[in-house]
Amino acid sequence: MKSKFFYVLSICNLLAFSFYLFSFSSKDNVKVVDFQDKIIKVRGIVVVDSLGVERVIMGSHLPEQNLSSYGSRLNSRGKVGVSGVMLYDAEGQERGGYVTDDNLGNAFLTLDSKTSMQLLLLSEPQGAAAIILNNNDRKNTITLSTNDTNADVKLKQNDKNIKLYEKQ
Repeated sequence: MKSKFFYVLSICNLLAFSFYLFSFSSKDNVKVVDFQDKIIKVRGIVVVDSLGVERVIMGSHLPEQNLSSYGSRLNSRGKVGVSGVMLYDAEGQERGGYVTDDNLGNAFLTLDSKTSMQLLLLSEPQGAAAIILNNNDRKNTITLSTNDTNADVKLKQNDKNIKLYEKQ
């Protein structure tokens, strides 16, 4: 008799608790937050593709360059941290980005091959600027640069400097 009573009491308690629990989860109580005029403050955002490969990383500070042939991130930037946006290919290799460095405050825009930087646009905080085009082994290079006192055009072909302009 006591066991049937406890069995019925347990079922009644379970039903009452379930009703109580589900009464809080009605759709009328769901609050929709509108982020339309809000600012989201984060240290980074990672965008991955359908396979989980990192394709875009926005952040402060960005991770070191990942070369899949070495299987890990390499310390290619030395002790200089960079912040901004980095682009990666389907294999997860760095292919370019728009960043600023922590050391001098330079702004960089780069486009990279799988093995090296092919295009660099550089702007220094004091106003100097440069555009550098490279091939993979950097034996062929075009450099355009300017600062407050000088403008340079340099060409290197087959690892030999070719004079295009010389300051008088």
